[in-house]
Amino acid sequence: MTVTRGGRSPSRLAVRVEGTTFIVEVEELPAGGLQVHVDGRLVDVDGRLPPSGTGSLLLDGVSYLVDLGDGVGETVVVDGEAFRVQIEDRPGRRPGAGPEGSAGAGQRLVAPMPGKVAAVLVEVGQRVERGTGLIVLEAMKMENEFPATGGGVVKEIHVAPGQAVNAGDLLVVIA
Repeated sequence: MTVTRGGRSPSRLAVRVEGTTFIVEVEELPAGGLQVHVDGRLVDVDGRLPPSGTGSLLLDGVSYLVDLGDGVGETVVVDGEAFRVQIEDRPGRRPGAGPEGSAGAGQRLVAPMPGKVAAVLVEVGQRVERGTGLIVLEAMKMENEFPATGGGVVKEIHVAPGQAVNAGDLLVVIA
């Protein structure tokens, strides 16, 4: 699943892995891909992590099997090895602040792959919590449900059931 905040400056996160903190900057590219810098170094990233949290991740040409578990815990398993990972507050922001420094969540769900919308599980104006299913996308004969990554209110829905989408197409906006 790819959740981005397209059209804004890069997301900047402090990610602590086994006690070492890395500054990770993620920017959505106009063509729908991502540009990722770790401690200022460009990293070539391609990944397919469905809502289950288990999938493949290609980093600088090396493939890894990744299991994020339930997405709530702090353990990430990479090629069978467990790592303690914490995403700390964005550098320079106060805790609990939203993308523009205000309270509340902000999320733009984009299609991570081409497919067909099998179901829209929410309505504009609906309050959602983290984990609430938003869209079911059918791709490669599989149905993938994409959940909210945080709480908020559905502000925009850009697709309808049966509609074909391309990778990078905007599906839902939560504010």
